Amino acid sequence: MTGSKHWAGRVLACLITCGGGTCLAADHDGGLIEFDGSGFFSLTVGKMLGGTKGRVNDTDCPCFISDYAQTGVYTGKGGPQWQPDSKLGLQGSLSLSDTPFSLTGQIVARGARDGAVNLEWLYGNYKIDNELTLQLGRKRLPMFLYSDAQDIGFALPWTHLPPQLYGWEAVNYNGANLTWNRPLNNGWHLTANLLAGAETVKESGYWKMYRGPDNRTDVKWDAILGGDLNLSNDWLETRVVYIQSKTSSRNVTGSWNGTSYGGGIESDYGNRARQQIYGLAFNIDRDDWLLKSEFIHINRPGANFRDYAQIVAIGRRIGKWQPMLTWSNYYSKPALGADPEAQEAHATTAITLRYEMDTSSAVKLQIDQQRDKTGSLWTPKYGDARLLTLSYDRVF
Repeated sequence: MTGSKHWAGRVLACLITCGGGTCLAADHDGGLIEFDGSGFFSLTVGKMLGGTKGRVNDTDCPCFISDYAQTGVYTGKGGPQWQPDSKLGLQGSLSLSDTPFSLTGQIVARGARDGAVNLEWLYGNYKIDNELTLQLGRKRLPMFLYSDAQDIGFALPWTHLPPQLYGWEAVNYNGANLTWNRPLNNGWHLTANLLAGAETVKESGYWKMYRGPDNRTDVKWDAILGGDLNLSNDWLETRVVYIQSKTSSRNVTGSWNGTSYGGGIESDYGNRARQQIYGLAFNIDRDDWLLKSEFIHINRPGANFRDYAQIVAIGRRIGKWQPMLTWSNYYSKPALGADPEAQEAHATTAITLRYEMDTSSAVKLQIDQQRDKTGSLWTPKYGDARLLTLSYDRVF
């Protein structure tokens, strides 16, 4: 017990003294405790420029959903808004010299969540050998190419990720994953990842978009199994992903019915279903030209629709400037016999201009033009929207 207290004291002193960066401290056996700390923030301001007016799902519109998973919504109420996409994150890794073990954690505070701090990552890392690594704990669910970096605005070419593709019920999971990194011939590199786990989301931000901002819907993804495969060289990156799980939810507070949050409260998890997620990404970064493309399909056997989403973006680096044009699209395809007028569909065209101030900060300006192509029988129908956003992103 005395030894563990001494070790904890050394760690605390290391964190207080160093804050960020790399810090070394000796433990009671003479080994070295190493802490690597870093952080990031995005200060993003947005304003609705126009769109379909009205009050939809207890929200003042025109409105633009920038982040389904985190309740990031720009509304037609008032002037410029900073909450939907602004965030602050801290990350740290702790390791003991001469051992294959380390511990990594990340916390994020979001304006969309009124500054509430969420634990995004907390996992142990065991390096089996130079190519194979086992991780246990809480991590990002690797549904998308930018899953691990989705909160780090500086690492993204946009002021916010394209919402048609990024943003689902669950973005994290608790479990285990095994990663294999292997250099290949002629500059190619292969990364393969297998994962298993589960996730429970209390007060899902995703379902607030469909049931009202004061609704509480809890979601469970059980028996998550899957993996991703990444093959890349210095200018080309390709990625495929497959994830399956069981899903269930409970509508705790009732949904917005046009005048109030109705009844029908579920006492236990229902709406049980299976889902299969397929993803593909293909990116080029060559001679200052950028091409980004990503596709996802979610199949729920027995449901009356299937989800499809895609993005395609093209950009170019011109010194410190980087203009980019992005198309993103989402639609739910009706199953045989289902009414296509009861399906959701929307698409966005975005123009982004990024200026890299230095190696750790950037300013971005973006205009989003969204067109709602949802069928007449689907609710809620948010309508068309035009949004202007300006962001300052920094890592430290």
